[in-house]
Amino acid sequence: MLNASSTLPVPTSNTSLPLSDDRDDALAQVEIAILASIFLLATLSNGLVLGALFRRTRRASPMHRFICHLCLADLTVALFQVLPQLIWDITDRFQGPDVLCRAIKYLQVVGMFASSYVIVAMTYDRHRAICRPMLAFRKGPASWHRLVVAAWTTSFLLSLPQLFIFSKTKLPSGAHECWAHFAEPWGIRAYVTWVTLMVFVFPTLFIATCQAMIFREVHRSLRLGPEGALRGRDSQQGPSPISGAVSKTAKMTLAIVLIYVFCWAPFFLVQLWSVWDPQAPLNGPAFTLLMLLASLNSCTNPWVYATFSSSISGELRQIFCPRLARQQISSLHEDSTFTASFSLGRDALS
Repeated sequence: MLNASSTLPVPTSNTSLPLSDDRDDALAQVEIAILASIFLLATLSNGLVLGALFRRTRRASPMHRFICHLCLADLTVALFQVLPQLIWDITDRFQGPDVLCRAIKYLQVVGMFASSYVIVAMTYDRHRAICRPMLAFRKGPASWHRLVVAAWTTSFLLSLPQLFIFSKTKLPSGAHECWAHFAEPWGIRAYVTWVTLMVFVFPTLFIATCQAMIFREVHRSLRLGPEGALRGRDSQQGPSPISGAVSKTAKMTLAIVLIYVFCWAPFFLVQLWSVWDPQAPLNGPAFTLLMLLASLNSCTNPWVYATFSSSISGELRQIFCPRLARQQISSLHEDSTFTASFSLGRDALS
């Protein structure tokens, strides 16, 4: 049976038509409660962070821009992945025309790609700023937008197969569902494996490489100190001394990446298991709950931003406790996390 509430197609014994449309009502109720909680947390927390960032539009740094787009990607996951799953669990059937079925399945994968590729763009930007500051300085602080545009464009293009794979299908019982269809028996395996590689495996390997280089440079700079770092490399090519605030930015990026891997790895492992093992227990509670773990990533990211960014946490305090925030407003004129620069005698990058 293809799981209608899954972003990717998940078969049991037939890749085109389900043999049964029974469901475990107790498991469905648990899934509804979890999905409802995730949806509320994701929309509220990401909405609050976006509100805090919009209050700082004129003082926003490139890192703030990346966080803004990560929030948008997480909202896409909440609105087009979590919410449709929630509705389908409540109604037990897809309610809508064929065009809505295809559009939802398309936007579900757009959110997955965007969540991954915006993190890739942000990590590459941090790598370039920390390990190759002269190149970043020549390109200017506005170069971040090219990385973001590339991330979203790639996400929309690579999600296009969903429009042709999913369609509204009539079940043996006479009801209709939003199912996936493949012309060949191996098609499901090829597609799920391809999406796993493009959304998770390749981006994770790229991010891990960049993070290793970032932390090697941070460690080297902090060990040598500003003067030693300048003497150790040519100032036109090598990295410049790294401040503690920049090190904190790198740690925030690492935290985002680790949480992303922790949340999404079970989802993709379950997807691969389901298509490569005919005996996979697709309808088991553990299987279903592992699939839901991926959506938690959209809830946790905003709290990571607020933890590491004094400007975002300050703006949130202004929203919830304006009187207390006014007493600390002087600390908001300069973001201790993101406005720190890479010093070559003076600040060069924000």
